[in-house]
Amino acid sequence: MKFFKLLFLCIIINSLGVNLFASEEFKLPNDIRVVYNKIPNIKITSVQLWMNTGSRNETKEINGISHFLEHLVFKGTKSYKPDEIDNIVEANGGQMNAATSKDYTFYYITIPTENVEVAFSAISEMVFDSLFIDEEIEKEKPVVIEEIKRKYDDPTYDMWTTLAENLFADTSYSMEIIGTEENIKSFNHEKLMNYYKKYYHPHNMTLAIVGDIDREKAYSLAEKYFNKKRDVAYGSQITFEQKPINQPIEKYLRKDVNQVYGLIAYPAPKLNEKDIYPLDLLEEILSGGEMSILNRILKNEKGLVTSIFGGYSGLKYGGSFLVFYTCEPGKEAKVDKEIMKIFSDILNNGIPAKDLEAARNRLKSSVIFKREKASSEAEDIGFSYTMGLENYYKNFIENLNKTTAEDVLNALKNILTNNSIMIKTLPIK
Repeated sequence: MKFFKLLFLCIIINSLGVNLFASEEFKLPNDIRVVYNKIPNIKITSVQLWMNTGSRNETKEINGISHFLEHLVFKGTKSYKPDEIDNIVEANGGQMNAATSKDYTFYYITIPTENVEVAFSAISEMVFDSLFIDEEIEKEKPVVIEEIKRKYDDPTYDMWTTLAENLFADTSYSMEIIGTEENIKSFNHEKLMNYYKKYYHPHNMTLAIVGDIDREKAYSLAEKYFNKKRDVAYGSQITFEQKPINQPIEKYLRKDVNQVYGLIAYPAPKLNEKDIYPLDLLEEILSGGEMSILNRILKNEKGLVTSIFGGYSGLKYGGSFLVFYTCEPGKEAKVDKEIMKIFSDILNNGIPAKDLEAARNRLKSSVIFKREKASSEAEDIGFSYTMGLENYYKNFIENLNKTTAEDVLNALKNILTNNSIMIKTLPIK
């Protein structure tokens, strides 16, 4: 039944050009962009506040402050005592969370629509009126430091830090989002409030409201709770161009592991309207499911890997395309050779039409079904608008349909003209 439902949806979209994801947008007097989308009859609403700031806007001295702030805004505001927000949201049937990345930070509450004002009030307090109480700062430091220590339990941790340091050398993307233990210990009220006021600024904010809420009520609550101003100018964005890699890089790490972890990465375009659709399709063709090319050949037919993934990771000012795999010791050289052979075969012989259309339909269906949820729809809005890709949200299906096999091949060809970074974690001999 799922297959026929998917087929029916794809036929409708392709033949009628229906825009399933219509939204309205406006700006508050303080410059916050608000995007509203009504999903009727679901009885819930997701309120999400996305900000154009993350670890990219940090220096080495304050690396980790964006993530640390994410913890602290729950720990006391002008109207809420420490941890009171969590209790109030939960008591009203809501779910709440937050996330910090290199390029953005966001907070969300998904809640029964009848209690939606709680979400507006709580998020507004966190992003405008946090107090950064000294006692709470000191209580939170060991929590985050423990997070930093736990990352070493991941056998691939060193691979990803090594990749960032080489792929984004001399930029803030080379630093970890979580920061360093030394920095965490140094954070105080003054440092936190200085960053908070400059970057948790209306100029950097997008408010996404999605769910079973009337337009007038959504606009009214947005203006009531979010039309606030800062007493300082917004902080300048740290921007840069990703530098080319002048020669191939190979790194070998040794750990107490039973299998090999392999990574082949190339510099790729930063997030932009031209390249994102071919790169999305290329990722889906290579590793979107068990019958995708990498899984089909390397895992199912040749039995060389236990797992494999190939895909695009785009940021505002840089990107990468990588293949990551796990295999038994001794097979890694064969795996590398087969990956390069697959790339070569694609460039020489093209992409089979069935693989291209299957990938296209999987991507469309994933978006369609994901956006049935208010929280997922709001997340797509927040991400796309914050990253400067409004059309990626608005016209995803239309632009995906326009993307050709030649576009995908050109994307792969351009990536492979760059020098690669190869990193392996091997068992201790």
